[in-house]
Amino acid sequence: MMKSLRRILIFRYALIVAAVLIVVALLVIIPIRSFTISMEKENLEDEAKLFARDFQRFFTEEMERPEVDSYLDGLAEDLPARLTVIDTEGLVLGDSNFPAEEMENHAGRPEVAAALEGEVGSARRESRTLGSNYIYAAAPIVVDGDVVGVARVALEEENVMPVVLQVWWIFLAAFGTLLVVIIAVSIWTERTMGSALSDMREAAAGLAKGDLDRRVAEPDIEELSELARDFNTMAEQVRRQVEEAAAEGGKLEAVLNNISAGIMVTDADSRIVLLNPAAKRILGVEGEKAAGRRIIEIFSSRELDVTVSRAVAGESVDEEIELIYPQRMSLHLKSNPVMGAEGNVVATVSAIEDVTALKRLNQIRQDFVANVSHELRTPVASIRALTDSLLDGAVEERERAERFLRDLDREATRLSQLIEDLLALSRLEAQEAALKVEEFHLEGLLSECLDSKGKLAEEYGVELQIEPGGEGIAIKGDRRLLGTALNNLIDNAIKYNHVGGKVTLRVGAEQPGGSVSIEVEDSGIGIPRDELPRVFERFYRIDKARSRETGGTGLGLSIVRHIVELHGGTLVVASVEGEGSTFAIKLPRP
Repeated sequence: MMKSLRRILIFRYALIVAAVLIVVALLVIIPIRSFTISMEKENLEDEAKLFARDFQRFFTEEMERPEVDSYLDGLAEDLPARLTVIDTEGLVLGDSNFPAEEMENHAGRPEVAAALEGEVGSARRESRTLGSNYIYAAAPIVVDGDVVGVARVALEEENVMPVVLQVWWIFLAAFGTLLVVIIAVSIWTERTMGSALSDMREAAAGLAKGDLDRRVAEPDIEELSELARDFNTMAEQVRRQVEEAAAEGGKLEAVLNNISAGIMVTDADSRIVLLNPAAKRILGVEGEKAAGRRIIEIFSSRELDVTVSRAVAGESVDEEIELIYPQRMSLHLKSNPVMGAEGNVVATVSAIEDVTALKRLNQIRQDFVANVSHELRTPVASIRALTDSLLDGAVEERERAERFLRDLDREATRLSQLIEDLLALSRLEAQEAALKVEEFHLEGLLSECLDSKGKLAEEYGVELQIEPGGEGIAIKGDRRLLGTALNNLIDNAIKYNHVGGKVTLRVGAEQPGGSVSIEVEDSGIGIPRDELPRVFERFYRIDKARSRETGGTGLGLSIVRHIVELHGGTLVVASVEGEGSTFAIKLPRP
Protein backbone atom coordinates (compact mmCIF):
# COMPACT_ATOMS: atom_id res chain seq x y z
CA MET A 1 0.00 0.00 0.00
CA MET A 2 1.38 3.37 -1.02
CA LYS A 3 1.90 6.03 1.69
CA SER A 4 1.51 9.79 1.23
CA LEU A 5 4.19 12.22 2.28
CA ARG A 6 1.72 13.98 4.60
CA ARG A 7 0.87 10.74 6.42
CA ILE A 8 4.54 9.86 6.76
CA LEU A 9 5.46 13.26 8.22
CA ILE A 10 2.49 13.47 10.63
CA PHE A 11 2.82 9.85 11.77
CA ARG A 12 6.55 10.09 12.37
CA TYR A 13 6.40 13.41 14.19
CA ALA A 14 3.46 12.21 16.30
CA LEU A 15 5.42 9.07 17.11
CA ILE A 16 8.40 11.19 18.16
CA VAL A 17 6.23 13.42 20.36
CA ALA A 18 4.61 10.40 21.99
CA ALA A 19 8.01 8.85 22.65
CA VAL A 20 9.30 12.11 24.12
CA LEU A 21 6.18 12.41 26.28
CA ILE A 22 6.70 8.91 27.70
CA VAL A 23 10.36 9.61 28.37
CA VAL A 24 9.51 12.90 30.07
CA ALA A 25 6.86 11.16 32.17
CA LEU A 26 9.44 8.65 33.28
CA LEU A 27 12.21 11.20 33.81
CA VAL A 28 10.19 14.11 35.20
CA ILE A 29 6.73 13.17 36.46
CA ILE A 30 7.89 10.19 38.56
CA PRO A 31 10.70 12.17 40.26
CA ILE A 32 8.25 15.05 40.82
CA ARG A 33 5.81 12.63 42.44
CA SER A 34 8.62 11.22 44.62
CA PHE A 35 9.80 14.72 45.49
CA THR A 36 6.24 15.81 46.37
CA ILE A 37 5.74 12.81 48.63
CA SER A 38 9.10 13.47 50.27
CA MET A 39 8.14 17.09 50.93
CA GLU A 40 4.80 15.96 52.34
CA LYS A 41 6.67 13.57 54.69
CA GLU A 42 8.77 16.45 55.99
CA ASN A 43 5.68 18.62 56.45
CA LEU A 44 3.90 15.79 58.21
CA GLU A 45 6.91 15.28 60.52
CA ASP A 46 6.85 18.98 61.47
CA GLU A 47 3.10 18.78 62.07
CA ALA A 48 3.59 15.62 64.14
CA LYS A 49 6.06 17.51 66.38
CA LEU A 50 3.56 20.35 66.85
CA PHE A 51 0.71 17.95 67.65
CA ALA A 52 2.99 16.00 70.09
CA ARG A 53 3.31 19.10 72.29
CA ASP A 54 -0.43 19.76 72.08
CA PHE A 55 -1.32 16.15 72.87
CA GLN A 56 0.60 16.17 76.19
CA ARG A 57 -2.73 17.08 77.87
CA PHE A 58 -4.08 13.63 77.14
CA PHE A 59 -1.50 12.17 79.53
CA THR A 60 -1.46 14.90 82.17
CA GLU A 61 -5.23 15.23 82.46
CA GLU A 62 -5.90 11.51 82.02
CA MET A 63 -8.65 11.92 79.40
CA GLU A 64 -10.85 8.97 78.36
CA ARG A 65 -10.88 7.58 74.82
CA PRO A 66 -14.17 9.17 73.85
CA GLU A 67 -12.88 12.52 74.92
CA VAL A 68 -9.68 12.04 72.94
CA ASP A 69 -11.63 10.96 69.81
CA SER A 70 -13.92 13.94 70.16
CA TYR A 71 -11.01 16.36 70.50
CA LEU A 72 -9.17 14.86 67.52
CA ASP A 73 -12.32 14.96 65.38
CA GLY A 74 -12.77 18.63 66.11
CA LEU A 75 -9.12 19.36 65.48
CA ALA A 76 -9.05 17.45 62.18
CA GLU A 77 -12.19 19.05 60.73
CA ASP A 78 -10.21 21.85 59.05
CA LEU A 79 -7.25 19.66 58.17
CA PRO A 80 -6.81 17.10 55.33
CA ALA A 81 -4.75 14.99 57.71
CA ARG A 82 -5.72 12.09 59.97
CA LEU A 83 -4.64 12.46 63.62
CA THR A 84 -3.93 9.52 65.93
CA VAL A 85 -2.70 9.34 69.58
CA ILE A 86 -1.01 6.12 70.74
CA ASP A 87 0.32 5.18 74.20
CA THR A 88 3.63 3.51 74.92
CA GLU A 89 2.05 0.07 74.72
CA GLY A 90 0.84 0.68 71.18
CA LEU A 91 -2.76 1.11 72.27
CA VAL A 92 -4.67 3.67 70.21
CA LEU A 93 -6.11 6.27 72.58
CA GLY A 94 -7.87 8.23 69.81
CA ASP A 95 -8.20 8.64 66.06
CA SER A 96 -9.86 11.37 64.03
CA ASN A 97 -11.17 8.95 61.33
CA PHE A 98 -11.96 5.72 63.17
CA PRO A 99 -13.14 4.63 66.68
CA ALA A 100 -10.05 3.98 68.81
CA GLU A 101 -11.53 0.99 70.64
CA GLU A 102 -11.90 -0.85 67.31
CA MET A 103 -8.30 -0.32 66.17
CA GLU A 104 -5.58 -2.89 66.65
CA ASN A 105 -2.32 -2.38 68.51
CA HIS A 106 0.05 -0.02 66.61
CA ALA A 107 3.27 -0.79 68.41
CA GLY A 108 4.61 -2.61 65.38
CA ARG A 109 4.06 0.27 62.97
CA PRO A 110 7.51 1.56 61.80
CA GLU A 111 6.77 5.23 62.42
CA VAL A 112 5.23 4.43 65.85
CA ALA A 113 8.18 2.25 66.84
CA ALA A 114 10.60 5.04 65.86
CA ALA A 115 8.60 7.58 67.89
CA LEU A 116 8.55 5.32 70.98
CA GLU A 117 12.33 5.32 70.69
CA GLY A 118 12.22 9.11 70.94
CA GLU A 119 12.68 9.88 67.27
CA VAL A 120 10.41 11.32 64.60
CA GLY A 121 9.49 8.52 62.12
CA SER A 122 7.66 8.36 58.81
CA ALA A 123 6.38 5.65 56.44
CA ARG A 124 4.20 4.98 53.37
CA ARG A 125 1.82 2.02 53.27
CA GLU A 126 -1.73 0.90 52.98
CA SER A 127 -3.79 1.44 56.09
CA ARG A 128 -5.12 -1.87 57.36
CA THR A 129 -7.81 0.02 59.20
CA LEU A 130 -9.10 2.17 56.29
CA GLY A 131 -7.78 0.23 53.28
CA SER A 132 -6.16 3.28 51.60
CA ASN A 133 -2.54 4.30 50.96
CA TYR A 134 -1.28 6.82 53.48
CA ILE A 135 1.87 8.78 54.32
CA TYR A 136 2.55 8.56 58.04
CA ALA A 137 4.68 10.74 60.35
CA ALA A 138 4.93 10.09 64.09
CA ALA A 139 6.60 12.15 66.90
CA PRO A 140 7.12 11.17 70.57
CA ILE A 141 4.97 12.85 73.22
CA VAL A 142 7.36 13.76 76.05
CA VAL A 143 6.25 14.63 79.60
CA ASP A 144 8.94 15.49 82.17
CA GLY A 145 11.59 14.05 79.85
CA ASP A 146 9.89 10.70 79.35
CA VAL A 147 8.15 9.39 76.24
CA VAL A 148 4.57 8.83 77.32
CA GLY A 149 2.95 8.37 73.90
CA VAL A 150 3.02 8.99 70.21
CA ALA A 151 1.35 11.71 68.12
CA ARG A 152 0.82 10.51 64.54
CA VAL A 153 -0.25 12.50 61.49
CA ALA A 154 -1.35 10.68 58.30
CA LEU A 155 -2.17 12.07 54.85
CA GLU A 156 -3.90 9.97 52.17
CA GLU A 157 -1.77 9.79 49.02
CA GLU A 158 -4.78 10.83 46.91
CA ASN A 159 -4.45 14.23 48.51
CA VAL A 160 -0.89 14.44 47.16
CA MET A 161 -1.80 13.41 43.57
CA PRO A 162 -3.56 16.66 42.53
CA VAL A 163 -0.22 18.38 42.73
CA VAL A 164 1.38 15.69 40.58
CA LEU A 165 -1.59 15.67 38.18
CA GLN A 166 -1.35 19.41 37.85
CA VAL A 167 2.25 19.09 36.78
CA TRP A 168 1.25 16.23 34.45
CA TRP A 169 -1.47 18.34 32.76
CA ILE A 170 0.99 21.16 32.33
CA PHE A 171 3.36 18.83 30.52
CA LEU A 172 0.49 17.28 28.53
CA ALA A 173 -0.77 20.69 27.41
CA ALA A 174 2.73 21.72 26.43
CA PHE A 175 3.30 18.58 24.42
CA GLY A 176 -0.20 18.78 22.89
CA THR A 177 0.58 22.29 21.73
CA LEU A 178 3.93 21.06 20.42
CA LEU A 179 2.17 18.23 18.54
CA VAL A 180 -0.26 20.66 16.90
CA VAL A 181 2.64 22.90 15.88
CA ILE A 182 4.55 19.91 14.52
CA ILE A 183 1.49 18.70 12.54
CA ALA A 184 1.00 22.20 11.12
CA VAL A 185 4.68 22.38 10.20
CA SER A 186 4.44 18.90 8.65
CA ILE A 187 1.46 19.93 6.53
CA TRP A 188 3.22 23.12 5.50
CA THR A 189 6.37 21.17 4.65
CA GLU A 190 4.37 18.53 2.78
CA ARG A 191 2.56 21.18 0.75
CA THR A 192 5.80 22.95 -0.05
CA MET A 193 7.53 19.73 -1.13
CA GLY A 194 4.35 18.10 -2.47
CA SER A 195 3.70 20.92 -4.93
CA ALA A 196 7.17 20.57 -6.43
CA LEU A 197 6.95 16.76 -6.41
CA SER A 198 3.47 16.91 -7.97
CA ASP A 199 4.85 19.06 -10.81
CA MET A 200 7.61 16.51 -11.34
CA ARG A 201 5.10 13.63 -11.23
CA GLU A 202 2.87 15.31 -13.82
CA ALA A 203 5.90 16.07 -15.98
CA ALA A 204 7.07 12.45 -15.72
CA ALA A 205 3.57 11.24 -16.66
CA GLY A 206 3.52 13.60 -19.63
CA LEU A 207 6.98 12.43 -20.67
CA ALA A 208 5.81 8.81 -20.45
CA LYS A 209 2.84 9.66 -22.70
CA GLY A 210 5.09 11.18 -25.34
CA ASP A 211 5.23 14.87 -24.38
CA LEU A 212 8.96 15.12 -24.94
CA ASP A 213 9.03 18.92 -24.47
CA ARG A 214 7.65 18.76 -20.90
CA ARG A 215 9.91 20.37 -18.30
CA VAL A 216 9.56 21.36 -14.59
CA ALA A 217 10.31 24.64 -12.83
CA GLU A 218 13.11 24.59 -10.26
CA PRO A 219 11.67 25.08 -6.72
CA ASP A 220 13.35 27.15 -3.97
CA ILE A 221 14.37 24.06 -1.98
CA GLU A 222 17.96 23.23 -2.90
CA GLU A 223 17.58 19.44 -2.93
CA LEU A 224 14.36 19.57 -4.96
CA SER A 225 15.93 22.14 -7.27
CA GLU A 226 18.77 19.71 -7.99
CA LEU A 227 16.21 16.96 -8.55
CA ALA A 228 14.30 19.20 -10.98
CA ARG A 229 17.50 19.99 -12.90
CA ASP A 230 18.35 16.29 -13.07
CA PHE A 231 14.80 15.55 -14.28
CA ASN A 232 15.01 18.20 -17.00
CA THR A 233 18.41 16.86 -18.07
CA MET A 234 16.98 13.33 -18.18
CA ALA A 235 13.95 14.56 -20.17
CA GLU A 236 16.24 16.20 -22.72
CA GLN A 237 18.29 13.03 -23.05
CA VAL A 238 15.09 10.98 -23.43
CA ARG A 239 13.86 13.40 -26.11
CA ARG A 240 17.13 13.08 -28.06
CA GLN A 241 17.17 9.30 -27.70
CA VAL A 242 13.52 9.01 -28.76
CA GLU A 243 14.14 11.24 -31.77
CA GLU A 244 17.22 9.21 -32.70
CA ALA A 245 15.30 5.97 -32.19
CA ALA A 246 12.39 7.36 -34.26
CA ALA A 247 14.81 8.35 -37.02
CA GLU A 248 16.43 4.92 -36.97
CA GLY A 249 13.01 3.31 -36.75
CA GLY A 250 11.89 5.36 -39.74
CA LYS A 251 14.92 4.24 -41.71
CA LEU A 252 14.32 0.64 -40.70
CA GLU A 253 10.62 0.91 -41.55
CA ALA A 254 11.46 2.44 -44.93
CA VAL A 255 13.90 -0.39 -45.61
CA LEU A 256 11.39 -3.03 -44.50
CA ASN A 257 8.59 -1.45 -46.54
CA ASN A 258 10.62 -1.10 -49.71
CA ILE A 259 12.80 -4.18 -49.66
CA SER A 260 11.65 -6.80 -52.14
CA ALA A 261 12.45 -9.68 -49.80
CA GLY A 262 9.91 -10.60 -47.15
CA ILE A 263 11.03 -10.14 -43.52
CA MET A 264 9.37 -12.14 -40.75
CA VAL A 265 10.29 -11.78 -37.06
CA THR A 266 9.09 -14.40 -34.58
CA ASP A 267 9.60 -14.81 -30.85
CA ALA A 268 11.04 -17.81 -29.02
CA ASP A 269 7.64 -19.57 -29.23
CA SER A 270 7.45 -19.15 -33.03
CA ARG A 271 4.77 -16.47 -32.64
CA ILE A 272 4.80 -13.84 -35.37
CA VAL A 273 5.97 -10.43 -34.16
CA LEU A 274 6.45 -8.58 -37.46
CA LEU A 275 5.74 -9.04 -41.15
CA ASN A 276 6.86 -6.44 -43.68
CA PRO A 277 4.65 -5.69 -46.73
CA ALA A 278 6.71 -7.98 -48.96
CA ALA A 279 6.26 -10.88 -46.52
CA LYS A 280 2.51 -10.24 -46.32
CA ARG A 281 2.33 -10.24 -50.11
CA ILE A 282 4.46 -13.35 -50.54
CA LEU A 283 2.70 -15.34 -47.82
CA GLY A 284 -0.74 -13.95 -48.62
CA VAL A 285 -1.64 -12.94 -45.06
CA GLU A 286 -2.71 -9.80 -43.22
CA GLY A 287 -0.17 -8.61 -40.68
CA GLU A 288 -2.81 -7.59 -38.11
CA LYS A 289 -4.38 -11.06 -38.12
CA ALA A 290 -1.01 -12.83 -38.07
CA ALA A 291 0.55 -10.85 -35.20
CA GLY A 292 0.85 -12.88 -32.01
CA ARG A 293 -0.15 -16.16 -33.67
CA ARG A 294 2.01 -19.20 -34.30
CA ILE A 295 3.22 -19.91 -37.82
CA ILE A 296 1.41 -23.25 -37.89
CA GLU A 297 -1.88 -21.47 -37.08
CA ILE A 298 -1.62 -19.42 -40.29
CA PHE A 299 -0.07 -21.85 -42.76
CA SER A 300 -1.37 -25.38 -43.09
CA SER A 301 1.92 -26.43 -44.68
CA ARG A 302 4.34 -27.40 -41.92
CA GLU A 303 7.47 -26.76 -43.99
CA LEU A 304 7.75 -23.07 -43.00
CA ASP A 305 7.05 -23.78 -39.32
CA VAL A 306 9.55 -26.64 -39.20
CA THR A 307 12.25 -24.56 -40.89
CA VAL A 308 11.80 -21.56 -38.55
CA SER A 309 11.71 -23.94 -35.56
CA ARG A 310 15.23 -24.99 -36.46
CA ALA A 311 16.28 -21.35 -36.14
CA VAL A 312 14.51 -21.16 -32.76
CA ALA A 313 16.68 -24.10 -31.72
CA GLY A 314 19.77 -21.99 -32.56
CA GLU A 315 20.51 -23.16 -36.10
CA SER A 316 21.11 -20.81 -39.04
CA VAL A 317 18.93 -21.96 -41.94
CA ASP A 318 19.41 -21.20 -45.66
CA GLU A 319 17.39 -23.37 -47.99
CA GLU A 320 14.48 -23.58 -50.39
CA ILE A 321 11.12 -24.94 -49.29
CA GLU A 322 7.96 -25.82 -51.15
CA LEU A 323 4.60 -24.57 -49.87
CA ILE A 324 1.30 -26.06 -50.96
CA TYR A 325 -1.09 -23.74 -49.06
CA PRO A 326 -2.42 -21.09 -49.65
CA GLN A 327 -0.93 -21.78 -53.07
CA ARG A 328 1.89 -23.83 -54.43
CA MET A 329 5.05 -21.80 -54.31
CA SER A 330 8.79 -22.10 -53.85
CA LEU A 331 10.42 -19.98 -51.14
CA HIS A 332 14.06 -19.25 -50.47
CA LEU A 333 14.25 -18.92 -46.68
CA LYS A 334 17.17 -17.58 -44.64
CA SER A 335 16.35 -17.75 -40.94
CA ASN A 336 18.75 -16.82 -38.14
CA PRO A 337 18.33 -16.84 -34.35
CA VAL A 338 18.65 -13.68 -32.24
CA MET A 339 20.53 -14.44 -29.03
CA GLY A 340 19.74 -12.80 -25.68
CA ALA A 341 22.14 -11.63 -22.99
CA GLU A 342 22.08 -15.06 -21.33
CA GLY A 343 22.86 -16.88 -24.55
CA ASN A 344 19.32 -18.09 -25.17
CA VAL A 345 17.31 -17.57 -28.36
CA VAL A 346 14.85 -14.69 -27.87
CA ALA A 347 13.67 -14.26 -31.47
CA THR A 348 14.30 -15.25 -35.07
CA VAL A 349 14.62 -13.10 -38.18
CA SER A 350 13.70 -14.74 -41.46
CA ALA A 351 14.25 -13.37 -44.96
CA ILE A 352 11.73 -14.84 -47.39
CA GLU A 353 12.03 -14.65 -51.17
CA ASP A 354 9.44 -16.01 -53.56
CA VAL A 355 11.48 -17.89 -56.17
CA THR A 356 8.47 -19.55 -57.79
CA ALA A 357 8.65 -17.31 -60.85
CA LEU A 358 12.43 -17.64 -60.99
CA LYS A 359 12.27 -21.42 -60.84
CA ARG A 360 9.52 -21.40 -63.42
CA LEU A 361 11.59 -19.08 -65.61
CA ASN A 362 14.60 -21.33 -65.24
CA GLN A 363 12.45 -24.31 -66.13
CA ILE A 364 11.03 -22.43 -69.13
CA ARG A 365 14.53 -21.44 -70.19
CA GLN A 366 15.70 -25.02 -69.92
CA ASP A 367 12.65 -26.22 -71.83
CA PHE A 368 13.13 -23.46 -74.34
CA VAL A 369 16.75 -24.39 -74.97
CA ALA A 370 15.81 -28.06 -75.22
CA ASN A 371 12.90 -27.30 -77.55
CA VAL A 372 14.89 -24.89 -79.71
CA SER A 373 17.69 -27.43 -79.93
CA HIS A 374 15.18 -30.10 -80.86
CA GLU A 375 13.32 -27.91 -83.36
CA LEU A 376 16.53 -26.72 -85.00
CA ARG A 377 18.07 -30.15 -85.05
CA THR A 378 15.39 -31.59 -87.36
CA PRO A 379 15.63 -29.07 -90.27
CA VAL A 380 19.41 -28.79 -89.90
CA ALA A 381 19.74 -32.58 -89.98
CA SER A 382 17.47 -32.73 -93.04
CA ILE A 383 19.47 -30.02 -94.79
CA ARG A 384 22.77 -31.82 -94.04
CA ALA A 385 21.35 -35.13 -95.23
CA LEU A 386 20.07 -33.61 -98.47
CA THR A 387 23.33 -31.73 -98.98
CA ASP A 388 25.34 -34.92 -98.41
CA SER A 389 23.15 -36.76 -100.89
CA LEU A 390 23.70 -34.08 -103.49
CA LEU A 391 27.44 -34.10 -102.87
CA ASP A 392 27.49 -37.87 -103.16
CA GLY A 393 26.26 -37.68 -106.77
CA ALA A 394 22.56 -37.03 -106.61
CA VAL A 395 23.24 -33.67 -108.22
CA GLU A 396 24.07 -35.52 -111.44
CA GLU A 397 20.57 -36.99 -111.54
CA ARG A 398 18.29 -34.14 -112.49
CA GLU A 399 15.05 -35.58 -111.16
CA ARG A 400 16.57 -36.53 -107.78
CA ALA A 401 18.45 -33.25 -107.59
CA GLU A 402 15.28 -31.22 -108.16
CA ARG A 403 13.42 -33.19 -105.53
CA PHE A 404 16.29 -32.73 -103.01
CA LEU A 405 16.45 -29.03 -103.81
CA ARG A 406 12.72 -28.66 -103.18
CA ASP A 407 13.18 -30.46 -99.86
CA LEU A 408 16.12 -28.17 -99.04
CA ASP A 409 13.97 -25.14 -99.84
CA ARG A 410 11.19 -26.44 -97.59
CA GLU A 411 13.53 -27.13 -94.68
CA ALA A 412 15.34 -23.81 -95.14
CA THR A 413 11.98 -22.02 -95.19
CA ARG A 414 10.91 -23.88 -92.06
CA LEU A 415 14.21 -23.02 -90.37
CA SER A 416 13.86 -19.37 -91.39
CA GLN A 417 10.28 -19.26 -90.09
CA LEU A 418 11.37 -20.82 -86.83
CA ILE A 419 14.11 -18.23 -86.40
CA GLU A 420 11.74 -15.38 -87.26
CA ASP A 421 9.17 -16.64 -84.79
CA LEU A 422 11.82 -17.01 -82.08
CA LEU A 423 13.05 -13.46 -82.65
CA ALA A 424 9.50 -12.10 -82.64
CA LEU A 425 8.63 -13.98 -79.46
CA SER A 426 11.85 -12.83 -77.80
CA ARG A 427 11.07 -9.18 -78.59
CA LEU A 428 7.52 -9.53 -77.32
CA GLU A 429 8.56 -11.22 -74.08
CA ALA A 430 11.19 -8.56 -73.51
CA GLN A 431 8.54 -5.93 -74.31
CA GLU A 432 10.91 -4.41 -76.84
CA ALA A 433 8.23 -4.23 -79.51
CA ALA A 434 7.20 -0.59 -79.62
CA LEU A 435 3.47 -0.31 -80.26
CA LYS A 436 2.45 2.02 -83.07
CA VAL A 437 -0.97 2.84 -81.71
CA GLU A 438 -3.59 4.05 -84.14
CA GLU A 439 -7.35 3.90 -84.43
CA PHE A 440 -8.71 1.65 -87.17
CA HIS A 441 -11.79 -0.39 -88.09
CA LEU A 442 -11.63 -4.11 -87.44
CA GLU A 443 -13.73 -4.94 -90.52
CA GLY A 444 -10.92 -3.88 -92.86
CA LEU A 445 -8.26 -5.78 -90.85
CA LEU A 446 -10.28 -9.01 -90.88
CA SER A 447 -10.87 -8.72 -94.63
CA GLU A 448 -7.17 -8.28 -95.27
CA CYS A 449 -6.31 -11.31 -93.13
CA LEU A 450 -8.85 -13.51 -94.94
CA ASP A 451 -7.62 -12.34 -98.33
CA SER A 452 -4.03 -13.18 -97.38
CA LYS A 453 -5.08 -16.69 -96.31
CA GLY A 454 -7.34 -17.40 -99.29
CA LYS A 455 -4.80 -19.45 -101.21
CA LEU A 456 -3.90 -21.49 -98.10
CA ALA A 457 -7.59 -22.17 -97.46
CA GLU A 458 -8.06 -23.42 -101.02
CA GLU A 459 -5.04 -25.67 -100.64
CA TYR A 460 -6.56 -27.29 -97.47
CA GLY A 461 -10.13 -27.23 -98.77
CA VAL A 462 -11.41 -24.94 -95.99
CA GLU A 463 -14.05 -22.21 -96.35
CA LEU A 464 -13.34 -18.76 -94.85
CA GLN A 465 -16.13 -16.39 -93.83
CA ILE A 466 -16.86 -13.28 -91.76
CA GLU A 467 -20.09 -13.08 -89.83
CA PRO A 468 -21.93 -9.80 -90.29
CA GLY A 469 -22.43 -7.45 -87.36
CA GLY A 470 -18.97 -6.00 -86.84
CA GLU A 471 -19.34 -3.04 -89.16
CA GLY A 472 -18.15 0.28 -87.83
CA ILE A 473 -16.36 -1.14 -84.75
CA ALA A 474 -13.02 0.61 -84.26
CA ILE A 475 -10.22 0.03 -81.77
CA LYS A 476 -6.87 1.59 -80.91
CA GLY A 477 -3.76 -0.54 -81.23
CA ASP A 478 -0.85 -1.65 -83.36
CA ARG A 479 -2.55 -2.71 -86.62
CA ARG A 480 0.48 -4.69 -87.83
CA LEU A 481 0.88 -6.73 -84.61
CA LEU A 482 -2.84 -7.42 -84.31
CA GLY A 483 -2.81 -8.51 -87.95
CA THR A 484 0.02 -10.92 -87.12
CA ALA A 485 -2.01 -12.33 -84.22
CA LEU A 486 -5.10 -12.84 -86.41
CA ASN A 487 -3.05 -14.38 -89.23
CA ASN A 488 -1.57 -16.91 -86.78
CA LEU A 489 -5.01 -17.84 -85.44
CA ILE A 490 -6.48 -18.15 -88.96
CA ASP A 491 -3.42 -20.11 -90.12
CA ASN A 492 -3.89 -22.65 -87.30
CA ALA A 493 -7.67 -22.79 -87.91
CA ILE A 494 -7.01 -23.73 -91.56
CA LYS A 495 -4.18 -26.19 -91.02
CA TYR A 496 -5.86 -28.07 -88.13
CA ASN A 497 -9.20 -28.37 -89.93
CA HIS A 498 -10.90 -30.98 -92.07
CA VAL A 499 -11.36 -30.87 -95.82
CA GLY A 500 -14.64 -29.07 -96.34
CA GLY A 501 -14.39 -27.42 -92.95
CA LYS A 502 -15.09 -23.79 -92.07
CA VAL A 503 -13.25 -20.93 -90.40
CA THR A 504 -15.53 -18.16 -89.18
CA LEU A 505 -14.47 -14.69 -87.97
CA ARG A 506 -16.81 -12.56 -85.92
CA VAL A 507 -16.52 -9.24 -84.11
CA GLY A 508 -18.64 -8.16 -81.15
CA ALA A 509 -18.69 -5.13 -78.88
CA GLU A 510 -20.05 -4.77 -75.37
CA GLN A 511 -21.63 -1.65 -73.94
CA PRO A 512 -19.69 1.67 -74.28
CA GLY A 513 -16.59 1.51 -72.17
CA GLY A 514 -16.55 -2.29 -72.35
CA SER A 515 -14.39 -4.50 -74.56
CA VAL A 516 -14.26 -5.63 -78.18
CA SER A 517 -14.21 -9.35 -78.93
CA ILE A 518 -12.61 -10.88 -82.04
CA GLU A 519 -13.37 -14.59 -82.41
CA VAL A 520 -11.78 -17.13 -84.77
CA GLU A 521 -13.90 -20.28 -84.89
CA ASP A 522 -13.04 -23.47 -86.78
CA SER A 523 -14.64 -26.85 -87.27
CA GLY A 524 -11.34 -28.73 -87.07
CA ILE A 525 -9.84 -31.44 -84.95
CA GLY A 526 -10.30 -29.57 -81.67
CA ILE A 527 -8.13 -29.72 -78.56
CA PRO A 528 -8.32 -32.36 -75.82
CA ARG A 529 -9.72 -30.89 -72.60
CA ASP A 530 -6.66 -31.72 -70.51
CA GLU A 531 -4.41 -30.04 -73.12
CA LEU A 532 -6.23 -26.68 -73.10
CA PRO A 533 -4.07 -25.09 -70.32
CA ARG A 534 -0.92 -25.80 -72.38
CA VAL A 535 -1.91 -24.52 -75.82
CA PHE A 536 -0.16 -21.16 -75.28
CA GLU A 537 3.17 -22.73 -74.28
CA ARG A 538 6.06 -22.35 -76.65
CA PHE A 539 6.64 -25.27 -79.03
CA TYR A 540 3.39 -26.90 -77.92
CA ARG A 541 1.70 -28.84 -80.74
CA ILE A 542 -1.58 -30.68 -80.58
CA ASP A 543 -0.69 -32.89 -83.55
CA LYS A 544 3.09 -32.97 -83.96
CA ALA A 545 3.00 -34.90 -87.23
CA ARG A 546 0.56 -32.51 -88.84
CA SER A 547 2.47 -29.54 -87.47
CA ARG A 548 5.68 -30.63 -89.16
CA GLU A 549 3.85 -31.33 -92.41
CA THR A 550 2.30 -27.87 -92.37
CA GLY A 551 5.55 -26.18 -91.36
CA GLY A 552 4.32 -25.13 -87.91
CA THR A 553 6.88 -24.05 -85.32
CA GLY A 554 4.68 -24.35 -82.20
CA LEU A 555 5.28 -20.68 -81.37
CA GLY A 556 2.24 -19.11 -83.05
CA LEU A 557 -0.19 -19.14 -80.12
CA SER A 558 2.52 -17.96 -77.73
CA ILE A 559 3.15 -14.99 -80.03
CA VAL A 560 -0.59 -14.27 -80.22
CA ARG A 561 -0.89 -14.28 -76.41
CA HIS A 562 2.00 -11.82 -76.00
CA ILE A 563 0.58 -9.45 -78.64
CA VAL A 564 -2.83 -9.46 -76.96
CA GLU A 565 -1.31 -8.85 -73.52
CA LEU A 566 0.75 -5.94 -74.89
CA HIS A 567 -2.58 -4.35 -75.89
CA GLY A 568 -4.01 -4.89 -72.41
CA GLY A 569 -6.36 -7.61 -73.57
CA THR A 570 -7.00 -11.28 -72.86
CA LEU A 571 -6.94 -14.41 -75.00
CA VAL A 572 -9.28 -17.31 -74.18
CA VAL A 573 -9.96 -20.61 -75.88
CA ALA A 574 -12.91 -22.97 -75.92
CA SER A 575 -12.69 -26.31 -77.68
CA VAL A 576 -14.33 -29.71 -78.01
CA GLU A 577 -12.12 -32.50 -79.32
CA GLY A 578 -13.24 -33.55 -82.84
CA GLU A 579 -15.69 -30.63 -83.17
CA GLY A 580 -13.48 -27.55 -83.39
CA SER A 581 -12.07 -24.64 -81.42
CA THR A 582 -12.86 -20.98 -80.80
CA PHE A 583 -10.13 -18.46 -79.94
CA ALA A 584 -11.40 -15.11 -78.63
CA ILE A 585 -9.34 -11.94 -78.37
CA LYS A 586 -10.84 -9.38 -75.94
CA LEU A 587 -9.42 -5.87 -76.30
CA PRO A 588 -10.30 -2.72 -74.38
CA ARG A 589 -12.53 -0.34 -76.31
CA PRO A 590 -11.36 3.26 -76.87
